[in-house]
Amino acid sequence: MDLQQAGRDELYNIAVFLDDCWRQVYRRIVSDEFLDSMSSDERHNSFIKRYDEGASDFVMIFDNESLVGAAVFGKSFTEGYENDGEISAIYLRKDYIGRGYGHSSIVKIEQALRDKGYTHFVLDVLSENTRALNFYLKHDYVKVADRTIRLGYNEYPLTVLRKSALQPLQRK
Repeated sequence: MDLQQAGRDELYNIAVFLDDCWRQVYRRIVSDEFLDSMSSDERHNSFIKRYDEGASDFVMIFDNESLVGAAVFGKSFTEGYENDGEISAIYLRKDYIGRGYGHSSIVKIEQALRDKGYTHFVLDVLSENTRALNFYLKHDYVKVADRTIRLGYNEYPLTVLRKSALQPLQRK
């Protein structure tokens, strides 16, 4: 496994990858109408803005030469946690889940956030995405809030999780 920092010219590939992952992971959780209307161009434009502002880092996760995952992290955009580092996304191809790629990725991402001076990490997960919730809980994140997110015409429950950067990893 190899985590590579993405350059500005690679952000579109990450946007397409994440949209494809969303369509797979959330097909039974989020409305088909919303998933089918997602635009990689819109996600890409958002990524360009965050990249140019220095607000987020983008990494691609490779197995040999094959792109198997992507992650976005950096300054928090979560209300109430603006001084935290935020993990905005970690997604893997379905056939790479459960093979240690997620664990290795989160450890490296958390270290990168520590290196930037963050003392806490925050992230949010659609509450019905139990696989992701369990992954983060296993990595010592603690639920700190329940919120909702509007995606298209519908609102969905969101779970906000947080972890101290000083807390050593206790893999359970």
